[in-house]
Amino acid sequence: DRIIWGSSKINKEKTKMLVKNLTAKQKEKLEKAMGLQIEKNMKYLGVWLRARCSSLKEDNYSKLLQQIGKDLERWGKLQLLLLGKIATIKMNILPKLLYLFQMIPIKLDIFL
Repeated sequence: DRIIWGSSKINKEKTKMLVKNLTAKQKEKLEKAMGLQIEKNMKYLGVWLRARCSSLKEDNYSKLLQQIGKDLERWGKLQLLLLGKIATIKMNILPKLLYLFQMIPIKLDIFL
């Protein structure tokens, strides 16, 4: 079952909506009218999104910093030369951070 939106067809089963500033009754009405499911959060292009923008930092940066910490602990056990450690950080950690910095331009309280 698909919806035609402009010149595109949208798959109702795979498409979800994030809504902002709607009451529960309005959400229910919109969900029935559009035939699409309303979600509280979703991952889009690797970034967790919610209706409230205030949680972007917690949902994305905090989780990434925890993941980086685990990776560094695991890589610390490997016997690598200094150049190998630098290359590992440059190829694995830096791209993840840069991607989030570009996708979610918010002020961070800490510096890495």
